[in-house]
Amino acid sequence: MILDDDNIYRFPDPSPLNSSILDYSEYRGEGIPLVVDYGSSMCRMGWAGEENPKICYRNIYAKCRKDSVLQIGNSIGNIEAVRPTIKSPFDRNLVTHLEGFELLFDYGISRLGVDTDGSVDHPVCITECPANTNFTRHGMNEVLFELYNVPSVGYGIDSLFSLQHNCTSVQDALVISLGHQTIHVIPVLGGVPHLHNARSNKLGGLQLQSYMQRILQLRYQNHSATLTLSRIEDMFSLLRVSSDFHSDLKLWKDPDYYESNALKVQLPFVATVKAPPVDPEILKARRQELGRRLMEINSKKRESKLQENIKILEQLDHVKQIVDQGSETRTQRALLNLNLTSTEELISLITRTKMAIDKANEAKLREAQREETAAEPETKKRREDMCESERIEFDSWISDVRSKLQEIREKKAVRARRRKQIAKRRTAASQERMRIISHLARNNKEEDNFGLNDSDWDVYKQISRDAEDSDSEEENLKAQEYESVLKEHGDEEEEINRNSPLWHQVHLSTEITMIPEIIFQPSILGLEQAGLGETIQFIFTKYSCPDVARLSNNVLLTGGLSKIPGLQSRLEVELQQMLPFKSTFQVSIVSDPELVAWRGASEWAAHTQNQRYRTGFMTRAEYEEHGEGYLKEHMASNKYTPTPPPPEVLNPTPPTSSS
Repeated sequence: MILDDDNIYRFPDPSPLNSSILDYSEYRGEGIPLVVDYGSSMCRMGWAGEENPKICYRNIYAKCRKDSVLQIGNSIGNIEAVRPTIKSPFDRNLVTHLEGFELLFDYGISRLGVDTDGSVDHPVCITECPANTNFTRHGMNEVLFELYNVPSVGYGIDSLFSLQHNCTSVQDALVISLGHQTIHVIPVLGGVPHLHNARSNKLGGLQLQSYMQRILQLRYQNHSATLTLSRIEDMFSLLRVSSDFHSDLKLWKDPDYYESNALKVQLPFVATVKAPPVDPEILKARRQELGRRLMEINSKKRESKLQENIKILEQLDHVKQIVDQGSETRTQRALLNLNLTSTEELISLITRTKMAIDKANEAKLREAQREETAAEPETKKRREDMCESERIEFDSWISDVRSKLQEIREKKAVRARRRKQIAKRRTAASQERMRIISHLARNNKEEDNFGLNDSDWDVYKQISRDAEDSDSEEENLKAQEYESVLKEHGDEEEEINRNSPLWHQVHLSTEITMIPEIIFQPSILGLEQAGLGETIQFIFTKYSCPDVARLSNNVLLTGGLSKIPGLQSRLEVELQQMLPFKSTFQVSIVSDPELVAWRGASEWAAHTQNQRYRTGFMTRAEYEEHGEGYLKEHMASNKYTPTPPPPEVLNPTPPTSSS
């Protein structure tokens, strides 16, 4: 994360991933071991004896939904676009999908430039987790020996390789490996790792990042799509481990402390460019054109109605002439044709028709006399278009509306609290109300003179004051009117504009220390297992006091998760609490925790004894002889325990028939 001058953290620009093919000519035919630090998050490949690996890539692959193209490692450009289809050969920290392992191994050796046909003519040193199963190792042996035809394979634990590289001459240590999926604690005494007393927690950086993503998406629901796991990985570097978690958590109650210590992270966004305001003359011309069209439409409707009324009046006049002639037969026939029953209805209809014709003629005359350049209603001005005096008056009006709305909201909140107190039995307001009601109920019915005095009616007012002071319809309408006014004029104090950078900011407060605290309190995440401090204390119970002193004086932290600031100080506090009074202890972090395991494996594979005799590498003949899951043991390796053969199935003897 990049901190700018305004104390706001911003995401760095994505750096291009190195997926170029390296030159292999220098290593061709030399038999230099290929060192592979194969972790559940990253894979690092290089040649033995060198300081740094040649390539680093994610141990994932995905298939794009659009064109079904398989993307592997660094060839994945936008990881969020293919995240739903991402796959990994790992289940936790065990390799269980050999086809995925083959894809990723192919990708690595192709980027190293290895182009030998049908085989990899280099011994392979590959890291594995503590207590790796024989079944998993046997699958990797099959792929390496049968598919790649490697001459030999050596296995080692990544954290023990880190110990060898960082503490060359140290014989006693407590190695704590904080990885992407698990945390391992391995005691080492006299240069021998005690793997039978090692312990692991099914917790790592992935679980912490996933939990951080969930709680931030819950808090900032409008930005749930923006808070991707890739951005959470960048924000994860802002976290720190607290030496006293509960005390630090209480400090966030203070608003001043929150304001000065909350970390502001600016999410990327593109501001919506508002269209420039339309020229008032153009708006005026548009309104005039619209008014002219409406007048034409109304004029056509009036004219058609007028012509229709004139025709109807002509027919009515003709019937009136027949009535005036006095012929009853013709009169009755004419009235029936018009659905009329009497002469009075005929005269009334003639009168109404003449009035409608007169009104239409008057409207037509007014329209003809109306000036084309009639004065238009004044349009509403925006605040930025007002002069200084108009702005002051506008701000005063907005402030008055806001204060009135706040007053109504406070009254409604007070009444709501009062009703809530009345509903509870043990509040003072509820008990006072029940006392008055019970006092009235105890009055003698025969001598009931309550109400003779005006002061008696104050009791009813006191009992029913909550009902009388309820939210009125008038208040609700006023509140709606004030809210619509503030919304119409874009009141910035009510809601931050979505086009503002402030609306796209995420504040990290309690998450800064709560997320890393999961390492020591997995119950925060809902996991029923011991934390790191309890795991160390349990391991110490397996040893005598002198051995515990030897282990506690060299606690070594390794793995990518150990880079969290404050972890070393917190472990020192944990050790001080669990060790006897005046005990000595020392906690240290390896240099470059992410690469130290590969460097240790590189030194081990390039050691003179391994280069000459290959004492830590298993050949193909040994693989075929010993069978499933075999490995050559050394200081940094797992212990080999043969897989027990399956029990023989004994066929039961058929029962003999009795004679």
